[in-house]
Amino acid sequence: MILKMGADKLGSVFISRQDIIPDLIRIVTTPQVLIAFAFYAAGFFTWMKALTRENLSYVYPMVSLSYILVLFYSYFLFKEPITLNKFMGIVLIIGGVIFINR
Repeated sequence: MILKMGADKLGSVFISRQDIIPDLIRIVTTPQVLIAFAFYAAGFFTWMKALTRENLSYVYPMVSLSYILVLFYSYFLFKEPITLNKFMGIVLIIGGVIFINR
């Protein structure tokens, strides 16, 4: 979500070769992007911890639950609609995670 906020703040990037360096500088100096990188790093270490403690077949399906969080955050933060298809997808994801971990 924070990376999306940073991307919205940046606008378009990498339109042409001469824009690459200035765009990279803009990217790495945008606070939301830096915070998102920190969260990615924290997520990496959390993921490594989970993989050392549990079976991959148990842990990996839990990742799909993040799609549900993203849908709700997108609705509240970016005013994106929750359509019937998206809602049905959420139900299927939850059902699949429950089914696969029994």
